[in-house]
Amino acid sequence: MMGLTQLLASMTPTLDVGAYVFCTTSQDRLGDIASIDGVQMLFREAEGWTIILPQHKADELALLSAFPCKKITLNVHSSLDAVGFIATIARKLAELEIGVNPVSGFYHDHLFIPVGKEGEVMDSLRNMTEGAQREIQEGAS
Repeated sequence: MMGLTQLLASMTPTLDVGAYVFCTTSQDRLGDIASIDGVQMLFREAEGWTIILPQHKADELALLSAFPCKKITLNVHSSLDAVGFIATIARKLAELEIGVNPVSGFYHDHLFIPVGKEGEVMDSLRNMTEGAQREIQEGAS
């Protein structure tokens, strides 16, 4: 398993062009929604299903939605039990007063961040990667 510095040094964040929203629906509507192209996540909660999907699809379906956001994929294969990776990123974004809703998939971690903050977040992530790479290089010398 890679350590925290190696994970940060290896990530290559990419910004998705679309806009997404977090929605909720009941079990009886889930079947139709789950098959929609562009659904990013389904998660069952006691109160209903949470869905992340493209904003225009949520609008078409008249779903209750919140948090218009952009998706950034971190593009580093982190272990599902990696310690501190998302916490480090979330802490840095908190310092910038930017909220984040992280989602860990099987292969990658994804950040859903407020629309309009994507440039600032991408810059911050690049700076974190460059800083970790420098740290590794300095440790090797």
